[in-house]
Amino acid sequence: MDRAEIVHQNFLTRLAAGDFPSGKPATDALSKAEAVSLFRTQCLSRALDRTSRAMQKAGQGFYTIGSSGHEGMAAVAAALRPSDMAFLHYRDAAFQLGRAEQVPGQSALWDMLLSFACSSEDPISGGRHKVLGSRALMIPPQTSTIASHLPKAVGAAYSVGLARRHPPEHRLLPEDAIVACSFGDASANHSTAQGAFNTAGWASYQSSPLPLLFICEDNGIGISTPTPDGWIAASFQSRPGLKYFHGDALDIYDAYTAAQR
Repeated sequence: MDRAEIVHQNFLTRLAAGDFPSGKPATDALSKAEAVSLFRTQCLSRALDRTSRAMQKAGQGFYTIGSSGHEGMAAVAAALRPSDMAFLHYRDAAFQLGRAEQVPGQSALWDMLLSFACSSEDPISGGRHKVLGSRALMIPPQTSTIASHLPKAVGAAYSVGLARRHPPEHRLLPEDAIVACSFGDASANHSTAQGAFNTAGWASYQSSPLPLLFICEDNGIGISTPTPDGWIAASFQSRPGLKYFHGDALDIYDAYTAAQR
């Protein structure tokens, strides 16, 4: 077995035995039904990763960049509304699956599998590239080009604020919408990302409406380069124009609460 299969078998064994890691107690932030739904979404995201590997081995799939380790984004999706535009990190399948639960008539799992197969029926890219995105879910398509979506998110958020002062003829997002933008801890060091943070902070500092939620998914490593402990918090806690919040993505209650704040 390869490493992915070993991890999966260990998961099934511990699950069957009720051998769970110690963690924080549940809170009232989520009902039992909501918590179970989020866990199901996390499992579906993991199953997609395993399926993409199997498809590649069988010559049926051509892109296996997975979302394992980022399943906590399901809780962030639950805290936001489907009308809040989301520019996603390329490992955020759990977010897209979670948002699909909020919008009737979606086939997010099938759509992603079409993407793995580079099918021309893939509704978001037409088979050109494995990409997250959905028009119905208000998720603009985004590939794995590092941090390229952050400036787009800043522009989208600025347009929401601008539309409040100068109502447009046609409105895509509700007046009270926010824009969400997720990225990895290593991406935060990229010059493109730094330009987006600076622009957002600059606008906020002079009280220009910019309803934008940056979500840094800090797992301590970017590809093969470790991120220093505490670097993300130190970088953003005192940044002008930005408010910093922390949530533990290994705890869906904590992640959900932090995203709501």
